[in-house]
Order: sequence, then structure tokens, then C-alpha cells
Amino acid sequence: MRQHQRKKRATIVDVAAKAAVSLGTASRVMNNRRDVDPELRRRVTEAARTLSYVRAERGRRPSHETCPIISFVLSNREFLHPMHARMLQGAEQYCEEHGYFVVFKRLDYTAETPVLELKLPALLREHGIADCLILAGTNYPNLIEATEAAGVPYVLYGNNLVGTAPHRGVDQARSDDRTGAVEAVRYLVRLGHKRICFIGDISQPWFSSRHQAYLAVIAEAGLEPIAQVVGLAPDSFQNGFTSTEAILRRGLRPTAIFAASDHIALGVWEQLRRSGLRVPEDCSLIGFDDIPDSRLTNPPLTTVHNPFLELGRELARLAIEKTRTPCAAIPEVLLPTEFMMRGTTWPCLEACQVG
Repeated sequence: MRQHQRKKRATIVDVAAKAAVSLGTASRVMNNRRDVDPELRRRVTEAARTLSYVRAERGRRPSHETCPIISFVLSNREFLHPMHARMLQGAEQYCEEHGYFVVFKRLDYTAETPVLELKLPALLREHGIADCLILAGTNYPNLIEATEAAGVPYVLYGNNLVGTAPHRGVDQARSDDRTGAVEAVRYLVRLGHKRICFIGDISQPWFSSRHQAYLAVIAEAGLEPIAQVVGLAPDSFQNGFTSTEAILRRGLRPTAIFAASDHIALGVWEQLRRSGLRVPEDCSLIGFDDIPDSRLTNPPLTTVHNPFLELGRELARLAIEKTRTPCAAIPEVLLPTEFMMRGTTWPCLEACQVG
């Protein structure tokens, strides 16, 4: 039996526990981030000194691999949705223009997994090969905290973060969902519609923000909201189809529907068609995102353009900036959306008849 066992090396988890702070806070102090309360910084620094904590250096690539690497991480998505495909395309374009290489990685995890039990792939761990991560897809606060605890630089696609992060200062780019939704619903009001329905699962934050915009405009116009905000199917197209069926069965007869996404709108349209209702003559329809299929319908779908290509480029720009100045605070990037007036909206016939 050995008389002297080697002393266990202190980890960032030990430092956080001794300082009585979260893993994310301890990691931000060790990474010399500025967005930390001075008292918390003092406690973490003192704990690290007491424990003789030494931050591990990130693994190095072979010397012939001189091209810096950005990893585009798509979380909790089984396939590359058109929006993520455009974001990845934008990120690749920007990185290629600036001498960076992009590695694509999928990651599946649950919101309920404790931070210490969240298994990060080797690519994402402290000794992985990526210089910075772009966290896309659908993400939860536990991954943010685990990534910070591992000391891995990252930037975030902010629209799809579910729940409230346990700390502030996340470097992110996102699109202005609210303004685009407000413009879309106001357009329906100007067309004379009074029974305007919203369809979208508001447990998803990107749909929730669009729903809040819808409610604000409906209240502003003095109208009553009509909404199906609980997802009736996991697939967006099927949810639009089933939700519209449920609304019609309840005896509600909207003259216009604002769908929280184009995929939902396409499902809505199919159910309206099967119910003998014409778009836009009997019911106007607006989607959101401006996916390629929205331009191929007959008539083309009125929608809100989401700048996914530009978001990908901005995320890549932020990631590269973070590799060059890792301790600097990066301002949040908010990109505008654009209302695309096409062929699925029509003046309300009821309003015209009354007038």
C-alpha cells in the first residue's frame, strides 16, 4: 500500500464550491471576463489561490495545422432546417473570407441534465480543437454554464435560448422577431381584419416573442385575441394543420391568420384548403422566416424575412473577434427583419361589405 498518495489537482468545480458561486461565474473570473461583480471576483480569485488552482491550457493542434477553427454547433435538431442551413452558409462564407475553418457538430442534450453531468463532446471540451464555438439550434442555460465552466469561448444564436440564463453577459447575435411580427399584424389590421388568429407553440421563445407582439397590436386595435398557443404536434407543419382544424371545430372563423413560422403557415394553408376555404379570398395568411418554400406556393406566401445568412456571418464575426480578444465584452448584435408583402393577404371582405 502506498503511504503517500498524489494530491488531487483542484478543478474549476472546486473553486466555484469554495467561493460559493456558480460554475459560470468562476469560469468568467478565470477567463478574466469583465462582466463579474467585484466582490464575486475577489472571492473566486481568493479561492483559486487557496486551492492552488491552475487553469489547464487548451490542447494544441499539430504545427502544420495553422488555420484557426470555429465550430458551428447545432443543438437538439435532427436535421439542418433551412434557417440553420443559411446560418451555417453565412458563417462559412465569413470564416473563409478571414482565414478560418468551420467544423460542423451536432449536439443533443436535455434542459434537465445537471451542469456537472452534461457530457460535452471532445471537440467542445477544454482540450478540444475548436478555438471558439457558435452555439446554434435550440439551447438551454445548462449548456451555457457547462461551456463556460470548461473554459471554452463561445457565441450564441440568441433567439433560440430557452429559459433565462443564470448570468448576464452572453455574447450573442439575434434577429428582431418582435418588430417584424408587429408590422405583419398591423398590416392585417389595416386591411380591415378584426378576427385575426395567432398559431404557434409559445413554450418556444422565438414563437413566444412573436405572440407577445401579436397581443400588443391586437390590444392597440381594440380587438379580441384568437390564438392556439399550445403545440398540438411536434412537427411545425402538422401543428399548423391540426391547430387550424381545432380552431375551426370550435366555431371560430378567423378572417386572417398570423402563423409563427412559414412551416406552420403551410400546415394552416393545407387545412384551410381541405375545409373549403381559399387563401387569401376567404382567409388571409402570413408566415414568418421567409424560407425558400414560401416563394414557391401559389400565390407566394406573405411573410417576414429573417436574415439567417447575415446572422451566420455576424456570429462568425463575433466568434473570430472573441478568439482575438477573449476578455473583451462584445456588444449584442440585433439584426432587423423585413415584412415581405406577397400574395396571401387580402382586404377583409366583411369590412368592405360593412363599409
